[in-house]
Amino acid sequence: MTGKDHSGASRSLFARYGHDCTLENISDTYDWEEVPGTSLWSKFKRWIIRMIVVSEASKFYTHHLRSFGAITKERKRQLRHHKFRIHPFCTARIVWAIVMVIVIFLELIASPFKFLLCDNLESFVYTKEWLTFRMIMDTFLLLNIVINCLTGYYDEPMQEVVLDFKKILLHYSRTTLIVDVLCAIPVNWAIFFSLGQDVSVHIYFTWLLIFRFFLLIVFSKYFKTIADYFNINHYTYMTSMVFFYTFIFWHVMCCLITFVKFHLGEDNQLFSGVFLEPYQYSSKSNKSNVWEIYFEAIHRKSLILYNSGFGKDLPTNEYQIVLIYCVWYGSSLFCIFILAMIMEINRGRTSSAHKYDEMEKQLKEYMQHKQLPAQMKSKILTYYEFKYQKRYFRENEILATISEQLRQEMNLHACRKLVENVIFFRNLPLNLLVRIISCLRIEVYLVNDIIIRANTPGASMYFISTGTVAIYTKSGKEICHLEDGAHFGEVALIIKDTFRIATVIAVEVSEIYRLDQKDFVKAINPYPDLLANIQHIAAERMEVATMLDEYNKRELAMKRFNLIK
Repeated sequence: MTGKDHSGASRSLFARYGHDCTLENISDTYDWEEVPGTSLWSKFKRWIIRMIVVSEASKFYTHHLRSFGAITKERKRQLRHHKFRIHPFCTARIVWAIVMVIVIFLELIASPFKFLLCDNLESFVYTKEWLTFRMIMDTFLLLNIVINCLTGYYDEPMQEVVLDFKKILLHYSRTTLIVDVLCAIPVNWAIFFSLGQDVSVHIYFTWLLIFRFFLLIVFSKYFKTIADYFNINHYTYMTSMVFFYTFIFWHVMCCLITFVKFHLGEDNQLFSGVFLEPYQYSSKSNKSNVWEIYFEAIHRKSLILYNSGFGKDLPTNEYQIVLIYCVWYGSSLFCIFILAMIMEINRGRTSSAHKYDEMEKQLKEYMQHKQLPAQMKSKILTYYEFKYQKRYFRENEILATISEQLRQEMNLHACRKLVENVIFFRNLPLNLLVRIISCLRIEVYLVNDIIIRANTPGASMYFISTGTVAIYTKSGKEICHLEDGAHFGEVALIIKDTFRIATVIAVEVSEIYRLDQKDFVKAINPYPDLLANIQHIAAERMEVATMLDEYNKRELAMKRFNLIK
């Protein structure tokens, strides 16, 4: 079986059982019947499909899909029922998030220059090169609306990805659709096609650019997506946002105050068509003095922005006085907002994410002290990351503080997916289901870990919550792969002091629940029909394993005989 190469040691262990087996690369598990052919166009369409379906990397940054089996199932669902939707955990979504973060950052830098220089038609903001660049930005913002209309979303209460088009539109309209539409008004296209007209026309369009500052909301959403994907810790993420917000606020407000202040007349309302004369320094607004104008505006308006005075430009009418008061209160609120973010950063040092980071540092220091090999270090870190999902908590202490009833309800909810996927649990009486689930013990196995070994005593049954395992006979013949929802080892529950008839090895990082024989016997005694059903399943599996083992032995004997002959 070809597939993803985990490590040389993994291959060698699987090879010992007669088969060089690693997990299949699920990108190649589809026949792509809808896109046949070997032409460049067919290859391009297949590449597009791979980009919009759920990515294998999603198992490392989301709780929803934690195994390749679950990812494969999700891909099949999308290709069968929602072929033209974009999965929220796909590669294309991450690429688009990176693109939009860059576009929004450039847009928030470029838009304020339009406010600063809108009265001077000779400035660079009216050159065709600059307007072409701004029109490209407008196109990206419009395209963002289309992509969001085609992208599914994760429903947290239902713990599932929604890809239905009507539900996507309804969810989008309730969240950020209005913000995206206001930010995507193609102002620069309008300015480009109105070149040569009176400056007052361009000032009308410039007022519409105020809506562009709602892009801060969109930026935060996409930057959070990138931070989750690349495992950027909370401290780094929040610190980056503080610096970004501070810089953008200072840059935007200084230019915006300059624009608004010089376009508020004594008898005019805020959005009237009559404005004061152009900036008093517009005569200097040629290309060589742009930066001089910018820094002059920054210097003067910073005094207003930081509540330290008016500078040389004293308010001349009541509208400008109202503007200055609004700016003072607004900048004060912004300072409070930044202080709140800084306090959240400090408070984050006591959060579960920070505790995990501290635990990880101690773990690395411990492994360094013990001089463990690099491969073992990697396995240990992988184990901790999968088990805790970068959030450290003391589960035993939490469960010890709640009642037995609440504990059972929590266990049922935590094992809800397991109960839905595992055929063994279906149609069980509720009382028995609760008793069995309360006896389950969760275990995490890494790639290449031997879960059970043939010819060894067994006293437990296993249920796969997430992951993939390979089953081998005693002689090393591979029987099958088991994925999410499967179970194995039930023979040990039926026959006491029996020996394992197969070897089970983890093919990927797997979360598995163990049910011990002594707990099972106590729980199932009142249900003889269920016991008979499990005995039947165990007998069938024993028969299949024995037949395959005998066949494999005869095959090996024939090969040896042929070699001798």
